[in-house]
Amino acid sequence: MDELKEGKNKGEGKNQKKHIKGSIFLFADGRDVALMVMGTIGAVGDGCSVNCLLLFVSGLFNSLGYGKAQTDNHVDFMQNVEKYCLYFVYLGLAVLVVAYMEGYCWSRTSERQVLKIRHKYLEAILRQEVAFFDSQEATTSEIINSISKDTSLIQEVLSEKVPLFIMHSTIFISGLAFSIYFSWRLSLVALPLVLLLIIPGLIYGKYLLYLSHKSHKVYAKANAIVEQALSSIKTIYSFTAEKSIVERYATLLDKTVKLGIKQGLAKGLAVGSTGLSFAIWAFLAWYGSRLVMYHGESGGRIYAAGISFILGGLSLGMALPEVKHFVEASIAAKRILERINRLPRINAEDPDGIKLDDIHGEVEFDLVQFTYPSRPDVVVLKDFNLRIPAGQTIALVGSSGSGKSTAIALLQRFYDVDVGTVRIDGVDIKKHQLKWIRKKMGLVSQDHALFGTSIKDNILFGKPDATISEIYAAAMTANAHNFIRQLPEGYDTKIGERGALLSGGQKQRIAIARAIIKNPAILLLDEATSALDPESEKLVQNALDQASMGRTTLVVAHKLSTIKNADQIAVVDCGKIVEMGTHDELIQKNSHYSRLVKLQRISSNLDQEPESFRPSSVARSSASRLSLTKASPGSFSPYSDDQPCTISSPDPSFSRLLAMNSPEWKQAVVGSLSAVIFGSLQPIYAFSIGGMIAAFFLHDHDEMQAVIRRYALIFCSLSVVSIVVNLLQHYNFAYMGEQLTKRVRIRVLEKILTFEAAWFDEESHSSGALCSRLSNEASLVKTLVADRISLLVQTASGVVIAMTMGLVVAWKLALVMIAIQPSTMICYYAKKVVLSKVSVALAEAQHASTQIAIEAVYNHRMVTSFGCADKVLDLFKQAQEEPVKASRKKAWVAGLATGTSPCLAFLTWALDFWYGGKLAQSGEISAGDVFKTFFILVSTGKVIADAGSMTSDLAKGAKAVASVFEVLDRQSLILGSSKMDQQNGESKLKMIQGKIDIRKVDFAYPTRPQCPVLRDFSLDVKAGMSVGLVGRSGCGKSTVISLIQRFYDVDRGVVRIDNTDVRELDTIWFRGFTALVSQDPIIFSGSVHDNIAFGKPEATEDEIIEAARAANAHDFIS
Repeated sequence: MDELKEGKNKGEGKNQKKHIKGSIFLFADGRDVALMVMGTIGAVGDGCSVNCLLLFVSGLFNSLGYGKAQTDNHVDFMQNVEKYCLYFVYLGLAVLVVAYMEGYCWSRTSERQVLKIRHKYLEAILRQEVAFFDSQEATTSEIINSISKDTSLIQEVLSEKVPLFIMHSTIFISGLAFSIYFSWRLSLVALPLVLLLIIPGLIYGKYLLYLSHKSHKVYAKANAIVEQALSSIKTIYSFTAEKSIVERYATLLDKTVKLGIKQGLAKGLAVGSTGLSFAIWAFLAWYGSRLVMYHGESGGRIYAAGISFILGGLSLGMALPEVKHFVEASIAAKRILERINRLPRINAEDPDGIKLDDIHGEVEFDLVQFTYPSRPDVVVLKDFNLRIPAGQTIALVGSSGSGKSTAIALLQRFYDVDVGTVRIDGVDIKKHQLKWIRKKMGLVSQDHALFGTSIKDNILFGKPDATISEIYAAAMTANAHNFIRQLPEGYDTKIGERGALLSGGQKQRIAIARAIIKNPAILLLDEATSALDPESEKLVQNALDQASMGRTTLVVAHKLSTIKNADQIAVVDCGKIVEMGTHDELIQKNSHYSRLVKLQRISSNLDQEPESFRPSSVARSSASRLSLTKASPGSFSPYSDDQPCTISSPDPSFSRLLAMNSPEWKQAVVGSLSAVIFGSLQPIYAFSIGGMIAAFFLHDHDEMQAVIRRYALIFCSLSVVSIVVNLLQHYNFAYMGEQLTKRVRIRVLEKILTFEAAWFDEESHSSGALCSRLSNEASLVKTLVADRISLLVQTASGVVIAMTMGLVVAWKLALVMIAIQPSTMICYYAKKVVLSKVSVALAEAQHASTQIAIEAVYNHRMVTSFGCADKVLDLFKQAQEEPVKASRKKAWVAGLATGTSPCLAFLTWALDFWYGGKLAQSGEISAGDVFKTFFILVSTGKVIADAGSMTSDLAKGAKAVASVFEVLDRQSLILGSSKMDQQNGESKLKMIQGKIDIRKVDFAYPTRPQCPVLRDFSLDVKAGMSVGLVGRSGCGKSTVISLIQRFYDVDRGVVRIDNTDVRELDTIWFRGFTALVSQDPIIFSGSVHDNIAFGKPEATEDEIIEAARAANAHDFIS
């Protein structure tokens, strides 16, 4: 990948307008090219083998048709038959080699290329400027979708679809060439008819490109809703917003259903159009008979020319469905390439720029004006002036939204100013080498931005090459060493997605250690101690004061007590500095700062009485409200790899899936009848082919013409029927499949939203993994049901009719051919089982790396600030080691499975013709009977082969069904309203007064039962009273709130609301009477209006405005 450089002026940084074709071969290196060349040779050889076989078949048919099996030439007759049968054996061994090359090489290169695509894509995303993530140019959910789903799609196309397409295309091209070789007259006359097979495919591909693009956009919006909900599940539960989330999701799914049905209709027309090959046979049969009668062509060569031409057409028809996958992969590749090729407006990797010998740390904001790119009409900073002498500490204070944190963002050059200049050591920050200057800064923000890896790895993001001693020292300075040592795995403890298994105070102290380990020249503290309890805050504040000595320090603080000793305090209001001086100077002015101090003194006095109760001064309605506030968040509940929550996985139940699809029974009936008819076409067609070939060897020309006319009429009829039934079949099964996909997604989401909060604490149930389950597994379930019904009905009807016809024509030969059919079935079944197991292992191995990528996107500000993209990529690379090992195994298995199947088919053909020749030699059957029986039962093998070609999709679908039912069958450990209504008629009280009684409670988080959080805890809160919980970080304060809202159940003791055990209350109903404001506010996509009304969707406009005013938010919103 070329280095991307930032332009030296504002215009050069804009996104480059280049034509991107969306090649799926994005990053193929020399080894990949070699693998693809070898794989292509194998696929071409596999395709050519079919027509090479016809070369021997034509000679064999001539021997059978013209041979005098009833005369004295028995020896010569069988010698010819045995000679051609031996050619079949040689060809089978050859195809074993080339098909193995095809399977192994394409499977191996697909894994290698996708691994590089994922790495390059993540690397490109992490180098983008912060504004890229703020805008609608690329939502977080779209980026995550590309990391997981798009790359998986490209891998599937490279490993399975490309070699199949090459093979079928080779059969088509070589078929035309061999057809000309066998009978140039027949081929030249029939050549224009090829357009009838090509044009529908081209139309289908273009239309599908349009539908796929629209469908992806719609589902990306639906997936974004789910991702936000699952990553903020406690907020969803607290506001009882489960129903609202499902309704929004279902509305968008309705649009994807309509687009999917249109795709099914298009596919039916495209596949049905391959039935035109039957009509072409009618012409070839008539014209071929004339060549036999009047130009001396042999029957075997006429058949070989015709079947080469028809097999080419049929192969083109089999290649057409792959167009859909190529189009989808091309769209996915285009999305990925657009991100990779995008030039960041602010490029930290640009080597150009000034690197000073030493940095003193003098900072200056000179008449800065700034608006966020995503909100250009809202001025955040206006004429902002600030000078920070080197080594001094400057604190920024002011109301929320005044622009304090924006100043820190501009100093790190997350954004470029609109007007004015930001300087460091007298040099415009735009002229500094950006990555170098960011390394001279250390940031501790109110957003912890931790990864779900170990504590040690999180600290190392500040300095990847730090020694263990430096890690310990940084943790000690941040007052984190003691609690880390107490964890069972110490610094190697995994902390869950976004640090979910740590308390807020613990997360903040790790973030402080991460900044301190950099030993920065400029220290940036954005609410660095906001989440700490008083004791930890004092210790950490002392450490930060010590760390600030000799360094330039810019502090954004809400707690004014933490910045009393700052050299200067600047009061920011509406984007300007309205007041500046020392603490004492500003107090004497009795202006902005003095008012802020007075307000916080009230809060400080309250903090000095942690055990007291006080009446609320806030006016209450007749229904009393209870407010629990806390000084810091709750306790640590780390993840345990030793004791995961395990649910027995049920076997996939096809009948249960059918039951879910029962509303579409009419479509199922029509689709199944169409599949039955289409399945019967193949043996009828095969019987007609056998009869046609036999007719070519008739000596009576009048009889030959009569027989050929009869079969030509049959071929024309088969063509019309094929188009009609394929249209009905694919349309109806597409309707079934899309409705099932929607139903599965909605039911799985509904079920997930009933699970207890502890279920989401497990690492395997991260928001990324669950979104992937909804996105991918529901689609695979559709494949298993809709496509499987179609396939089974079609196969069953074809097999039954073929076997019956074969037994009627030549029962001895038919029995032999039927007896050896299972060998082909066993081969494909073994391929299905082995590939299924390897696919499962590969998918599980990929989950870890995908989760790292997702967290990197969420924490992009931290990654940008610390310049730790390389560290993230190293973790990503380490997580890919297991998938690489699994992919090698899969490549060997795929190669062996791909080569064995066609080899076995050619060997069985040799046996079939040898035994058929024996029966013809003995006079038990005629050569025509051999032709008919052979083609009829080979058509059965083709049907089985078609079923076998879908085993990879069915294997994936079976796993998806197991996963879906694992969710649907799981019972939540905390029952929802429906269960409680059944079990307890008094699950809803007449009115909530607000009395809370917690008695002798013991509790430990389910993911770490050996670490108790609450022991013999009791608390009595009267209705209408306010209580403050204070204490060490991790002592259990937040846990109390979680237990009251029944996110978890206690291990011992009881939590009562109005003298009723909370476990006896309707959980959803009760949560409707609570309101939660946590330290990590979750803002959902949508308008401010929608977010305020999130807890009460039916709220009026006046209620929303009043709530905004009560939260002191109305002014900045308006």
